[in-house]
Amino acid sequence: MTRVEFRMSKEVRNEQLVRQLDRKRHRELFMVALTGLALTAAIIAYAWPHFEMIRIGYRMEELRQTREELLEETRHLELQRATELAPARIEGIAREQLGMVYPDREHMAILVPHESSPLLEALPRASE
Repeated sequence: MTRVEFRMSKEVRNEQLVRQLDRKRHRELFMVALTGLALTAAIIAYAWPHFEMIRIGYRMEELRQTREELLEETRHLELQRATELAPARIEGIAREQLGMVYPDREHMAILVPHESSPLLEALPRASE
C-alpha cells in the first residue's frame, strides 16, 4: 500500500482580507427574523388564554377538592362535638371517673330568691 501525504508549501494569510458587507442580504435576514418574531408573538397570543383556562381549571378542581375535604372534616368535628356533649356521656364520666353521685334529700338545699331579686319578678305568681 502506498502512503499519500499532502502538504502545503506556502502559508496562506487571510487576516488582512476584508469582506464587504452585503446590505441586501442583511436586510433579508432582518426581515426573516422579524417575520419569525411576529409569528411567534401571534402564536403565543393565541395560545396563552387557552393555557390560562387549563391552569385555572386545574386550580378550581384543586380548590373544590379542598372544600370537600374541609366540609367532611367539619361534619366529622360536629358529630364528635355532639358526642362529647351528650348528657348521658357526661353523666357516665361524672359517675365512673369522678365518683360523683346524686345528692340525698338531706344534702339538698332549695334556694329561694330574695324579695328584691329580679328573678322573683320573673317567676309566675301562684295567685294568677
